[in-house]
Amino acid sequence: MRIRTLLVAVAGVLMVLASACSREAGPTPTGGGEDPGPSALATKLRAITQDVCYRAPGDIDPPKCQKYVTQLGSVPGQARDYAKNEHPELTSAADTLGKGLRAYNSGGCGDDPGASGDTEACTQSLQDIADALGDVQAGVRQLPEVSG
Repeated sequence: MRIRTLLVAVAGVLMVLASACSREAGPTPTGGGEDPGPSALATKLRAITQDVCYRAPGDIDPPKCQKYVTQLGSVPGQARDYAKNEHPELTSAADTLGKGLRAYNSGGCGDDPGASGDTEACTQSLQDIADALGDVQAGVRQLPEVSG
């Protein structure tokens, strides 16, 4: 009986210790949530433009570009934010890129286009995205924070 009582007491102590450890907050993150600026967007664009979906959009099956298109989702908004009213060519390129991304997504191009969309239209969407992305990249390079 004493052993049983002792085991129950030890188990209770271990549970209290374990629950105390789980409530430790750990280090508090600092910073974060800050906009990294146009230079970070320029770096992202350099990486994305290495993708085969950018370099050869007519040579790849459109569903295979779903990840590429997803990675571009925030680019039009970021580019517009950085363009402000001072770089209308970048704003225009960002709008064109957004239009191409919407066409790809609404056309079901990330799925089997034979079943849910038109392969030719999806390939054209990828070409439009690539053309606009090149223009966005060129516009971002012109921003003082990137070129200066």
